[in-house]
Amino acid sequence: MTDDRGQVLDAEFSVEPDGNHVAVILESMSGRATGRAARNTDYRAALELILQRLKDRRAVIETAIVDSQRTQLLPESSRRLISEPVHLADVPDPRGLRRKLTNAQTTIGQAPTARRPGNSTKRIRLRLSAPGYDPSSSARLAVDLAAGLASTAAGGPESLPADPDELRKAIKDFPGDPDGRRLAAYRREQAQLKRRLRDIGGTACALCGRELPPQFLVAAHIKKRSECTDAEKLDYDNVAMFACILGCDSLYEHGFITVQAGGIIEISPQVALAPAVAAHCSTVLTQRTTDWWSPKREPYFAWHRDHTFRGTV
Repeated sequence: MTDDRGQVLDAEFSVEPDGNHVAVILESMSGRATGRAARNTDYRAALELILQRLKDRRAVIETAIVDSQRTQLLPESSRRLISEPVHLADVPDPRGLRRKLTNAQTTIGQAPTARRPGNSTKRIRLRLSAPGYDPSSSARLAVDLAAGLASTAAGGPESLPADPDELRKAIKDFPGDPDGRRLAAYRREQAQLKRRLRDIGGTACALCGRELPPQFLVAAHIKKRSECTDAEKLDYDNVAMFACILGCDSLYEHGFITVQAGGIIEISPQVALAPAVAAHCSTVLTQRTTDWWSPKREPYFAWHRDHTFRGTV
């Protein structure tokens, strides 16, 4: 899992179908022991980040339970961390909710005679409803939560034509991956880039080719932004493309797909390790050729092939 600054967190989570819902499972944290390294040490940061990214997707936590091996034989009613569904869009502070979820774990599975509270970083299951996701799209939600994706509401300021001066200023004002201080600059650059891409003919995801509402498309850098020179960052007609948040942006960013010279989409053999991801790629990307490829964009696609694409298992 990668945070909004591009740092990889030591935390393992998964997403799976759960009846009519999808469930996010966060594995427990444990300290170092003889012959065993500490595990999932970024548990709290990962849970907070998951809650924020689910909030961005207007998800509802229908049920939250401790789901450790030790407690799975107990009835769900005795493993609950919340008493009623939580509409994350109405939660002002995901950190406060994270604390509530971790603090509630300390008494679950404890013997009645226990004098001290138990740990607050157990394996948990969040059973969800989320717009745009259902049990068949659990793999896509896992990809989206792992990387994080920016989106903007339809009909916002980005529907206006791009202003070249504002675009150059937005790019120069945003020096790197977003953190709390740079998030506003990041959003300005996204809005300006999206306007420019639309001005030069971008109306669909450059990878899967689907035409989608603006809130489902992000301005993705073909070459990793942090590796671009200042001149490359300003080559906005060629260094960026529309990528959809329905899977393509994350798949490209993490090297599971790339674009060959001429525009043919190539899928990494590593997607076979996740059958649901492989099925998604097979459905929307197999035998695809993007019309966004051009000789001027080829150096950026070549960089991605050489430095990001996972070409071997």
